[in-house]
Amino acid sequence: MLKMTDVCKVFRTELVETHALSDFSLTIDEGEFVSITGPSGCGKTTFLNIAGLLETLTSGQYLLDGTDVSTLSDFQRAKLRNQKIGFIFQSFNLMPDLNLFDNIDVPLRYRGMKASERKQRIDQALDSVGLLSRKKHVPSQLSGGQQQRVAIARALVGKPLFLLADEPTGNLDSNTAHGVMDLLHEINADGTTIIMVTHDLELATQSRRNVHILDGRISSPVLTPVDFHRESATVGS
Repeated sequence: MLKMTDVCKVFRTELVETHALSDFSLTIDEGEFVSITGPSGCGKTTFLNIAGLLETLTSGQYLLDGTDVSTLSDFQRAKLRNQKIGFIFQSFNLMPDLNLFDNIDVPLRYRGMKASERKQRIDQALDSVGLLSRKKHVPSQLSGGQQQRVAIARALVGKPLFLLADEPTGNLDSNTAHGVMDLLHEINADGTTIIMVTHDLELATQSRRNVHILDGRISSPVLTPVDFHRESATVGS
């Protein structure tokens, strides 16, 4: 379970103080598929970075699977992130000089896992996204959709409790995007909690719950799929 209570995140420079999140409270239960939406600059990415332990919060409390992350050292945060969180990014973030197998191997090496277990996990992850036969290919030999599937396999190979997806279909055409969404639904059906940031209201309605952020706060009430369809119709009218 992910639970944020009265979380605030403030970015400060010598001249400017920006409140990216203010009194932000959200609970996401194990096994949920939650989409996070809102206009640019509303705090979506800040929320995702805090949820993924990439940034610290300024105040409030964040419990990840029962652990208060504010009490952890940088090393402990990195270890928790490696063990319990998987990331999918819009730009894939694959290493161009490494083949698919070695790209997925990177997070497992940080765990000190034996080579035989790493190989078994990597083969299983690539098989689950339909790319086992291409494990010796480099990213440039794949389509955008295939590269995103590799990124998903890399996120899954550590068997995370939470999968954080930042605009996972943003660089894909509509048909490929739907294929990636189908894969995410399969992953969620297997028990992995998915939190997805997206600008695409149509994709957001495919999740089990939609959370709308505005000016660093959760929009009240939290938008449901029906609300999103109504909002889309209003914008288009």
